[in-house]
Amino acid sequence: MLRFMLFASTALTVAATGIAPSSAQVPETAAAPADGAEPADDEVRLGEVVVTARRREERLSEVPTAASVIGGDALAERGGARTSGELLADQPSVRFNNLNSSVTSELSIRASSTARATNGDPSVGLYRNASYIGGGGIGGRNFALIDFLDIGRVEILRGTQGALYGRNAVGGAVNVVSAQPEFETSGYVQAQYGVENENLRGEGVFNTALSDTLAVRFSGFAVGQESGFFYNPVNDVYFDREEGQGLRAQLRYRSGPLDLLFLAETQKLETPAIHYQIEIPAGTPGFPGGYIQDRFNYPWNTPPSAEQDVDSYQIVAKYDLGGAQLNATTLYRERVSAYDLDADAINAQERADAIAAGNILAVVPLDVNSAAFVRDTTTSFNQDIHLAGEAIDGRLDWLAGIDLLLLESDYSVENARTPTTPNPSTGSISPVNLEYNSYAVYGSLGFDLTERLNLTGELRFTQDDRSLRSRLFDRGTGAPLGGAARVIDASIDPSNLSYNATAAYKLTSDILTYAKLGTSYRAGGFNTNLGDPRQPRPIDAAFDDETSESYEIGLKGTLGSRSYFAIAAYMTDQQDLIAQTDNGCALTNPACPVAATSFLTNAGDAESRGIEGEISSLFDVAGGKLYTGFSLSYQEGEVVSGRFEGLDLAQVPEWLGSATFDYRRPIGDDAEAFANLVYTAQTGGVQELSATTVPLDDFGLLNLRLGARFGKVSVTAFARNLTDELYFVARAPTINRYNQPRLTGVELRYDF
Repeated sequence: MLRFMLFASTALTVAATGIAPSSAQVPETAAAPADGAEPADDEVRLGEVVVTARRREERLSEVPTAASVIGGDALAERGGARTSGELLADQPSVRFNNLNSSVTSELSIRASSTARATNGDPSVGLYRNASYIGGGGIGGRNFALIDFLDIGRVEILRGTQGALYGRNAVGGAVNVVSAQPEFETSGYVQAQYGVENENLRGEGVFNTALSDTLAVRFSGFAVGQESGFFYNPVNDVYFDREEGQGLRAQLRYRSGPLDLLFLAETQKLETPAIHYQIEIPAGTPGFPGGYIQDRFNYPWNTPPSAEQDVDSYQIVAKYDLGGAQLNATTLYRERVSAYDLDADAINAQERADAIAAGNILAVVPLDVNSAAFVRDTTTSFNQDIHLAGEAIDGRLDWLAGIDLLLLESDYSVENARTPTTPNPSTGSISPVNLEYNSYAVYGSLGFDLTERLNLTGELRFTQDDRSLRSRLFDRGTGAPLGGAARVIDASIDPSNLSYNATAAYKLTSDILTYAKLGTSYRAGGFNTNLGDPRQPRPIDAAFDDETSESYEIGLKGTLGSRSYFAIAAYMTDQQDLIAQTDNGCALTNPACPVAATSFLTNAGDAESRGIEGEISSLFDVAGGKLYTGFSLSYQEGEVVSGRFEGLDLAQVPEWLGSATFDYRRPIGDDAEAFANLVYTAQTGGVQELSATTVPLDDFGLLNLRLGARFGKVSVTAFARNLTDELYFVARAPTINRYNQPRLTGVELRYDF
């Protein structure tokens, strides 16, 4: 610990010496935006935007924690986002664990663990307009497509955030803030077409003021796709197809001290399905000739599909009390997620052909009708009320709040099989009811000891109540299966006390350094998919909370008026690490020849550490404006106790980096040309928490957009994955998952 802190302190000191201005200079910062108006994009990029990272309004450059903001304009310049990976691609220490479908993919920050293909809670707090939206059976570790519609800004908090954000923010928290109604008439319509996958997407926004106190904003999208990259020839469908729509309506009332927002939205979406390639090398027992499927054509006889429907209703209220501000946020959200997959990833004819070719032995007990159908309906109610203010001539900042989360998930796993004379069953179905009630009180005090030195303490007490009811029945007859072991009525009621203690010191009026000690927890729970009765490794029904303690030091600020930087180093100790493993089934396992079932377990204690940095700048170049952004992070971690002791943490790349360039230049009266380039890269790390794991694939992705605006009309050509790089997004025994190849297209937009 001491060596790490000395190393980090030295690194930050050297960085400060190398980049800090020789004399203090107050940057030409813009004033905070008027209520309801989105901040200018330059303010966002250069750290002068007002954020709510600590549940109260303050400038990003003055928040003593590792935080970043993506503005709505910057997001539009790079083509928007359709996945969490696209949304957060240029953020240090942030990784998107891509499992090909939005219902199973998830985010990780600063080496926080992933739950992959289980029903565990995320390790990153997911928020929409400050309301928690994570959790539930499936789909609760990732944002939905409608969350990316009409974004005002995105706040990314890295590191333990348990004191103010509570559950599951062990790696950090991401708050997607929708663009709010403004008191003016504005909007846009946009159409985008992807050539290779024949994806057509339309999007539109209309905003207007009904009076001096009322404004409305309507936004929506529709998407349809005729082709794709990953094909299922048996059923003539594409795994990565996408079709559906989303709508949002907002009403804002603002009068005197009251600012009140009502939001309602809905999404009905057929989203890309889970897909993977089977690769079994020659010489594997039972597979003398090996069996390797084409990279992009998978002969499943079970039609692949995935769906995600969302209905949300939210009320956000702010009331200025003079010396304090009251904030109340209420959210009701229903999320329906489902996916179907072929557990053996093969059909009868394919199996017969492989046996005839000598690639598979006839005695290998592959069941071509084995399949899994997973369904989940999660409803959640989140209520947060907090009061923030100042005292002692502005030297004391205080905050007090309460938080309530009521979540219920009705979940089922249906496994199909071929009936036989000894076992005429067509499979099993396991309905699960999960209830999660979480209550919390929290608060903070920050005091300026001097004009330069501030000390802040944050504290949160949470009481969780979880219960699970699960049964196993025959899929055809409804008769109970599995005996007493599959009759599960369980409950846990853990409590948690999390805190942050931060010391911040202004080296100059523009540069802030800080040290932070914080704790957090990731909620324990239950494994609702207890796997196959033939599995070599049994699946525990429950696992406990994971707790963490993190040490962080950082340096951030503005250089002149056109550059913003932030550097941080951290170390995190995790107790009762929640880790993903599997039951040992595989197509090559004659005792259990189906795809493995993933589950969560407490893997012992772990340690992780890293250092990260980002810098953004604006330049005047050749008559235009050039924005540049760079980020780089290093992270590593290992298990230090328990049965996995000595193993590297899974799904933790050693290096993550990005470079962003956005250039705009006038080319005439009310016209401009623009170019946007985003490069992201990843190296190092391992796939699984195992001594025999394979490494994560290294990759570098380049996205490019070129276009021009003529008055209110913009025309853009784009290429995602311009160099057509192909890599594994995930690997497991016998299974490979690939990224999306190059996609080119055009975009037409009209602003009004």
